[in-house]
Amino acid sequence: MFIIIIKNFLLVILIFLINKQATAITGEEISAKVSQWLIKEGIKGTPVFSKNTIYKDCNDGIEIKKVFQNYKSLKVDCLDKNGFKLIMRVQTSKRSKNIKHIIPKKLSKALIRNKISKKKNELLKILKLKKSLEKNDIIESDDIETVLVEKKHQTSFFSTKEELVGRKLKTNLKIGQILHPRHLFESFDINNGDIISIVSNLGNVSVTVSGEAQDSGNLGDLIKVKNLKSGKVIKGYVNKDKKIKIFR
Repeated sequence: MFIIIIKNFLLVILIFLINKQATAITGEEISAKVSQWLIKEGIKGTPVFSKNTIYKDCNDGIEIKKVFQNYKSLKVDCLDKNGFKLIMRVQTSKRSKNIKHIIPKKLSKALIRNKISKKKNELLKILKLKKSLEKNDIIESDDIETVLVEKKHQTSFFSTKEELVGRKLKTNLKIGQILHPRHLFESFDINNGDIISIVSNLGNVSVTVSGEAQDSGNLGDLIKVKNLKSGKVIKGYVNKDKKIKIFR
């Protein structure tokens, strides 16, 4: 009979301890919650607290606050009625947020080069063909379109249609080709083969006839032109609006 009583007594104690353990929170668990809170705050720190101490479980949650301006002392309160209230010390290091590391010179230069490289990789607006064109074709506005490409992939290009419209191609080009200066004949105010106006001044009288440029040239250049009426080749200076003033 005595043995049975002892067994029942031990069973009651065991059940009591199990129930107590199930409704308790340990110092280790509280420290873990504080550590998580510190991480969210951007702080590297280790709670200085007994991990073996046992407290009544906290059903309504735990509130953690700084005691002072720094994070070396924290107030840990259980929000339950008659819940525990603790002051916990924290061994902190520098903040992981806003921390300024001393960068070695070599590493600093590498970072600068990396930043420069990123700037070089910025996007640029350049022009490409919307359709295939052949050698000696004159580029029109509808033949080209603007696209965005990384700057590092381009060394020479055109960014505005005004730079290309009216220019003559040196070679055949396929649709989608990005246009470069090497694809084009040099830009002149008057190109060989252009139909121009030949202006001849005789005293107060000015005579204008049609002609065909035999050379290419810019404003002020002396070039050869063919009078389409007489067939005679003469020389003249390039003026504005595709006009040639006869050289005398």
